[in-house]
Amino acid sequence: MGRRRRQKVRRRPQKRIPDVYPCPDCGNTSIKIELYRNNGFASVKCGSCGLEMSIDEVNPLTEAVDIYGAFIDKFYESRKAEVT
Repeated sequence: MGRRRRQKVRRRPQKRIPDVYPCPDCGNTSIKIELYRNNGFASVKCGSCGLEMSIDEVNPLTEAVDIYGAFIDKFYESRKAEVT
């Protein structure tokens, strides 16, 4: 008689926060965010189309994802103002 084989435990890799984000203007994944926590601002730059923006809402707990969200909000707000 044979014995039962033990099944391997499959572990899923934990999802990570990305380092590079998609650009709302050109569509390429080329947005790089530099945080300057000491000075209280962040720099957002697109490597493809050259889009640049500075965000002043930085505190010690702010992460790059938070800055990207604020950048997207300001980008579409400025687009909406141009159309109107």
